[in-house]
Amino acid sequence: MNDTPDNRQNSDLPRPRQFPEDAYDYYREQLPPLKRTEKPERSSVPVHTQEFKIPKRAKTSDEFQTQEIEIPSAPEYSESEQDFSSEEDFDYGAYEEYDRPKNGNSSHKKQHKSTNPENSRKNKKSNAHHANAPQKQTSQTHSKKSSKKTHSHSFGGGFLKNIIRHILFLAVVIFAIYSAIAFLLIRQLEKLPEGTRSVTSGTLDAGYVRSVLLIGTDARDVGSERGRSDTMILLSLNSRTQTIYLTSFMRDAYVDIPNHGYNKLNAAYSLGGAELLMDTLEQNYQVSIDDYCVVSFMGFASIIDAFGGVKINLSDAEAQALNVILQSEVNGLAGDDPLSDFIEKGGTYILNGKQALSYARIRYVGNADFERTSRQREVMTQLLQNAKSKAVTAVPELISSAMPHLGTNMSDTELYFLSLRVPFALRYDIAQIQIPADGTYTPADIDGQSVLQVDFNANIQVLKDSVYSAPAVTTAE
Repeated sequence: MNDTPDNRQNSDLPRPRQFPEDAYDYYREQLPPLKRTEKPERSSVPVHTQEFKIPKRAKTSDEFQTQEIEIPSAPEYSESEQDFSSEEDFDYGAYEEYDRPKNGNSSHKKQHKSTNPENSRKNKKSNAHHANAPQKQTSQTHSKKSSKKTHSHSFGGGFLKNIIRHILFLAVVIFAIYSAIAFLLIRQLEKLPEGTRSVTSGTLDAGYVRSVLLIGTDARDVGSERGRSDTMILLSLNSRTQTIYLTSFMRDAYVDIPNHGYNKLNAAYSLGGAELLMDTLEQNYQVSIDDYCVVSFMGFASIIDAFGGVKINLSDAEAQALNVILQSEVNGLAGDDPLSDFIEKGGTYILNGKQALSYARIRYVGNADFERTSRQREVMTQLLQNAKSKAVTAVPELISSAMPHLGTNMSDTELYFLSLRVPFALRYDIAQIQIPADGTYTPADIDGQSVLQVDFNANIQVLKDSVYSAPAVTTAE
């Protein structure tokens, strides 16, 4: 840096360019009288740039601000003068003028005496080292903390992602296994041909209700023979009320069979199969039915055995009637000894498939067909309860023994989507309904037949209030 007369004042000391006026005057006042051995030429005075630490008003004492200023090198002193060769002898007070209050109240304990340019360079390196040390240490500390936080965050996020990934993988595996089992069961069902249906307008229908008509028949092979309908239960899943409704239609109800006139309800199946039975129910009770499943006697018994039997409380009269049906019908269908599986007296039993079938067919104990349909619903209820805990263990026997005795008009796709609702439906409540309901019918004798004359409007209302019911939606005011 060149020093010219334009930027010097009348002073014996050289003055660097752009040196602050107040700092320079204060610095000059603090210097003691100098004994020069040789007056240097002004043009040869070297100007050095040195870096000093100036304390910054900060929250911590480790934080410093580095400011670069230019100072001249002082002339050489005589040997008698004190040698300020160490950094400790340097007076930093002269440079505190920048942070000193305006009233000038600041104390300076040491005086600045510089040495030769070589020592000045050493001081510069030392000061630069000390000035940079806290910043470097602080930078390293922050780097370590940030790396620890990043590592901790990445570890936590990665661990959570791994858990989610494993859960999703497990869900996919379970879904795949469930779908495979469902298709195995579906492929075992007997697919029955679609018959002709008549269109009935004004039937009860709702998107939140899924209904399938269960038909029990005495046919040995549901695919080759029709047989007689012994059981007619409408199984309905109501997603709004989360309830499974088992609605029994009594076979002695005197109804209008489409294109066949009035007759007992069970005559519809023998006259036109499942399609005519569904049309008859829709026309008389206004209930919408499109799907059905037919099960033979032995298929019903096999399903009961697959789920480990059903728990039933028998009276002495029911136990005796059960033994009669076992001996006269069921053991013969199964090819067993006519006296096998007898029950000595009433009590609570776990009935096997043949015993449960015989129990469901009891008609002449109690209130005839009314209690008979009640027993059928009770067996179905216990079967659904067992399915909640034994569905997995029942699969092998269902595939090998039960499914070949079942027939349906539903396609494989419809059956698969219906099977996806089963795990959720098994958590539903179970409700039993009898149609015609109590107080909505009158016993009569028509054409030599004991029949029930039904108040259809009253029973339609019963179905609306139960199977097709939905909780009222309340709106916030």
